[in-house]
Amino acid sequence: MKTIVCFGDSNTWGCPPFANIAQTPDRIPPEKRWTNIMGRHLAEDVWIVEEGLSGRTTVFDDQIEGLHKNGARTIIPVLESHAPMDLLIIMLGTNDFKEQFSISSYNSARGMLTLIQLVKGHYALSDTSPEILVVTPPKIGVAAEPAMWGDGHRKCIDHAYYLEQVASRTGCFHFDANKVVRAGIDGIHLDPEMHLLLGQALAREAASILKMRAVR
Repeated sequence: MKTIVCFGDSNTWGCPPFANIAQTPDRIPPEKRWTNIMGRHLAEDVWIVEEGLSGRTTVFDDQIEGLHKNGARTIIPVLESHAPMDLLIIMLGTNDFKEQFSISSYNSARGMLTLIQLVKGHYALSDTSPEILVVTPPKIGVAAEPAMWGDGHRKCIDHAYYLEQVASRTGCFHFDANKVVRAGIDGIHLDPEMHLLLGQALAREAASILKMRAVR
């Protein structure tokens, strides 16, 4: 059985679009989240590990929601907890664009580069290491709450461009989620229909990667 670990934020955790920022967080049922939809659409047996955390950044400390939101602080324990794995999918960057961080697409991609370096460094002395699929998250929509996201919808426009470069230069795979999905009414989160489309698309990507890995 193959193991796929999905390391992401609220769109991996399964948070639906908010009607307003005062709304209590809800969670899309497991069978309707893209992670498990992806697993069901893969031909071979796979174990899907959901490692989604709302508010998670690539490498930036969140002084408001907590330092544990920094992906660089938790990715190594995740690797060790779920070892061995065949594929690590990282879909992060949305929270980097919060107003409090003042981060550009370029610097968010640099954060992704740091995560990849941490992963590859962790496996430097191992006989095998997982493949890495970098997924550019859905673009922030104009409906995103400006008090929280500022002009994040403008800053993230070239996010995929920089993440593609990072993936290419580090020997990773890349998929731009914006090819198949868009954020919901709050400009941030995916609704169940988008989870379905993303899960189907990433199943095709994962299948291709796992097939390539099997013949190496």
